[in-house]
Amino acid sequence: MTNVTPLRSPHLDAHNIASAQLFRTRWENRENALRDCIEHLAHHHDMTEEAAELAALQAYAEIESTNQQARIDVDASTSHMVLLRTEDGRPVVFTVNDLLNVLQQARREQRAIVVDRDRRRPVVIEQ
Repeated sequence: MTNVTPLRSPHLDAHNIASAQLFRTRWENRENALRDCIEHLAHHHDMTEEAAELAALQAYAEIESTNQQARIDVDASTSHMVLLRTEDGRPVVFTVNDLLNVLQQARREQRAIVVDRDRRRPVVIEQ
């Protein structure tokens, strides 16, 4: 099973298209780059808004972490806990409550940005 949404062109998948679009707008801030990418996928590649959103978010995260040695351990993570492995492999646990607290703090600091204001989603945190 794959997380990539199939498209009509058999040699192009949503992840590759999203990555290419994000590289075109890489100098934009996170909000604008994601908004443009989601719109591009939805309008030019016949994807649903939800599928375009997911593909754009996944591609953005992958591009952003290209030179990072830290990683999310998807095998150890669950629907209630995300396990981050630091550069030296140490585990750092984020529960749902931890992540909600990070989101609340970002909202208080006005760093939680809604990418598509009409749909009120997705929310990203600007650094």
